[in-house]
Amino acid sequence: MGRLLKGLCSGFVLAIVFTCVAIACETPVYRYAMYRWQPAPYEVYFFHDQPATEQDQRVQELLTEFERGGDSRANVAHIPVNISEDPELASVPPDVKKAWLDREDKSLPSYFISTPYGVGISFEQLDEAKVRSLVESPARKSLAAQLETGKLGVFIMLSGKDAAESEATESILNGLVEEVQQGKVSLYVSPAQGAPETETKATTPTNELGFIKIDRDDAEEQWFVRSLLAMEPDLAAEERPMVFLVYGRARALLPYIGKGITRENLIREIEFISGACSCTVKEQNPGVDLLVRYDWESAAAALADKFGNEEGNESNFGPEMFFPELIIPESGSAVSTELAATEVTEPVIDNTIIEQPPEAVDAGTSLTSAETDTVVEATETETPKDPELSATPTGPEVATVSPAPATVPSNNVTTSSSSSLTSVWIVGAGIGIALIVLFGLTFVVLRPR
Repeated sequence: MGRLLKGLCSGFVLAIVFTCVAIACETPVYRYAMYRWQPAPYEVYFFHDQPATEQDQRVQELLTEFERGGDSRANVAHIPVNISEDPELASVPPDVKKAWLDREDKSLPSYFISTPYGVGISFEQLDEAKVRSLVESPARKSLAAQLETGKLGVFIMLSGKDAAESEATESILNGLVEEVQQGKVSLYVSPAQGAPETETKATTPTNELGFIKIDRDDAEEQWFVRSLLAMEPDLAAEERPMVFLVYGRARALLPYIGKGITRENLIREIEFISGACSCTVKEQNPGVDLLVRYDWESAAAALADKFGNEEGNESNFGPEMFFPELIIPESGSAVSTELAATEVTEPVIDNTIIEQPPEAVDAGTSLTSAETDTVVEATETETPKDPELSATPTGPEVATVSPAPATVPSNNVTTSSSSSLTSVWIVGAGIGIALIVLFGLTFVVLRPR
């Protein structure tokens, strides 16, 4: 009996493994990160021993608003610490307690800002203006807007003390951004983007990078600069130029510094964020979350609209993907009217023009939306909103590329159906292989000896 249970358990585990392999994630890292990886919060500890003053109350309300309220939230958390009630600081993490005990000036009240990975940025006296500059700045708005448009990532360059070295670094970044846009750098292409039936891919750029240059003495960017320099212990004392590659929901890879800023080194970073995602938890992937106030959920939805159904997108494994023909539209809706008209007059299908971004066409998927429970196959005539039009960074320091719109004929009906059918066959094949392995293991365990 024990052998039987052992064999069944082994077979069950292998079944799961084969099934997961069969539907292995092919979404690039930068898109999966935008869909799924929530930024970890920066913690603002409020040390006090008296009731909060009016100004401190306003600071608390503003931090709470950024943390919980509205669409444009910030990954920040307000944590009050009453010294009179907790003199041993048992309620705070050890690193925060050590920072307070090591501080010479223990005057109250005082705010302590700590990163999600336990590195203290500074003790401060905060007011409303400082709180706003803590969570947002012009460079961070531009950064988030570029990530929303579907760029692989954005290079953040901190200038150095040596002007010539900074100019050389800027030249390397500008050249690499242009090479990637022109397709001169060989990068991973997901099967959806590289579908053979797509005719527009060869002429439409699908890989883009952003570039933002920041003067480390810029007063508006001081909190952003300080959070970047907190990523490693000795960065604050470094005077050479630095380059950070940021992707997903403002997750930054560790920087290259000075002579380490080379084309080869940076291409390795680009290959990682543009490569196929292993779909592991965020903490098992390189990078540090930056403090940015932005509507990331809308950004993720815009990216999903642009690239269609894929792993990481919440609508990816809904019934409309595998069995779109079983989804019944609401009666009396515009969608129902279009479908009825299509069934009566077949030439309408042949003459229907669907305008959508080329990436969505490459994905070979039906036009679905998280806001509706209906699926329209090859009859949708509304042009999806182009994220580039709503969030286009400006300024001479930003390298931007606007993809050309594409007009796609309605023969995507067969593409969508074949994609759905292929997905079903892949999952079925994985389960079938797993069952065969399970049967074989059971036979080996129970055979007569």
